[in-house]
Amino acid sequence: DRLTMGQRLLIPQALPACSIIPLYPSNKWKYIIIHHSATDAGNALAFYNAHKRRGFIHGLGYHFVIDNGSSGKPDGYIEISPRWLKQQDGAHCKASGMNYKGIGICLVGNYSEGDVSEKQMASLVYLVNILRRFYHIPIRNIMGHGQVPGANTECPGKRFPWKSFFSR
Repeated sequence: DRLTMGQRLLIPQALPACSIIPLYPSNKWKYIIIHHSATDAGNALAFYNAHKRRGFIHGLGYHFVIDNGSSGKPDGYIEISPRWLKQQDGAHCKASGMNYKGIGICLVGNYSEGDVSEKQMASLVYLVNILRRFYHIPIRNIMGHGQVPGANTECPGKRFPWKSFFSR
């Protein structure tokens, strides 16, 4: 009758899920802000529920979540949030007004302690390249949450491999 968020829909003989990145004409998006969840596990639904409990009116504060294989989604799987589908402002980085002009991407994991998986990194590079090309976002406007002027955080973590990310 009606699907609810998080409910599984099984379609016999369907192909495996794949990430399709919807793009919308807009002059709004000027930055891409990379985050980590600072948790070992999670997915978009778990973060949606956590953000709702914290008072985020529209739930999940990020536009995209890249899974690490810990919570029912494959490692490197790109989840698109309702916030992106509705082209709503983010709720991921207040500093420098990034919620209004920055696309928020969260990698599941704690990259102050662990390493980004190869599949997550490949998905991040893929997603960032699609977004930056479509929205004409210069490389200098792709940054970690902690690199945003006015932000006081080490997100996406001390061990995030910036050199590797930018060399791909």
